Amino acid sequence: MPLPSFISSFSTHKITAQELATGAVGPVILIDVRSPEEYADDRICGSFSVPLETIQAGGGVQQIQALVSHIHPATHTAPPTIVLYCSVCPGAIRAYQKLQAAGLKIAVLFGGLTAWRQQVAPAQDATILASVLLDQPATLPLYDWPQAV
Repeated sequence: MPLPSFISSFSTHKITAQELATGAVGPVILIDVRSPEEYADDRICGSFSVPLETIQAGGGVQQIQALVSHIHPATHTAPPTIVLYCSVCPGAIRAYQKLQAAGLKIAVLFGGLTAWRQQVAPAQDATILASVLLDQPATLPLYDWPQAV
């Protein structure tokens, strides 16, 4: 991990796979910041793909804001936590740094997909996360969001 990301990781709001699995945080919207190819190989069910490169270029910030507005209208009381994850953590920390100024409630999944998979098999994702994932529409008109099958 580059030194600036390492230093920033100390102030990054993190949640553990255990906290996510037990519903200690919620409601959540999961954002996978890895490449589309990595997302296609394995992902947490119900997550959306917004690659780190897209976030760093600025377009991902608008995509995530639009996603939050579409899934969680302002009429709801508590804003969802946007949980960012990558394979282990560094990419999610860099995405967190970029998204901090966007006014979103964000956290990083500590240990990323690796930590999640140590606790939860792919076939169990939907069942375990049912209580914390926001209901997601079948289609999102603003962007072509890759959806977990």
